[in-house]
Amino acid sequence: MTGTLDDTKPATDAQDERLIRPHGVAGQLHAARVRISKGDLGSLPVIIGLAIIWVVFQLLNPFFLSSANLVNLAV
Repeated sequence: MTGTLDDTKPATDAQDERLIRPHGVAGQLHAARVRISKGDLGSLPVIIGLAIIWVVFQLLNPFFLSSANLVNLAV
């Protein structure tokens, strides 16, 4: 008999690594390390680039990361 619930395949595979969700901060960090080791950098280059720009501008102008300047940049 076809079309019954007994002979159908499950909708998702519980062992598929794309469907496994990490739990907690440690799980998120482990998942990020695994993604980076596989070559999936995501937004990491952008974040590193922004950090380098902030450090360089702060070294050139000690008031760059002041609250007044950050508000001015945001506006």
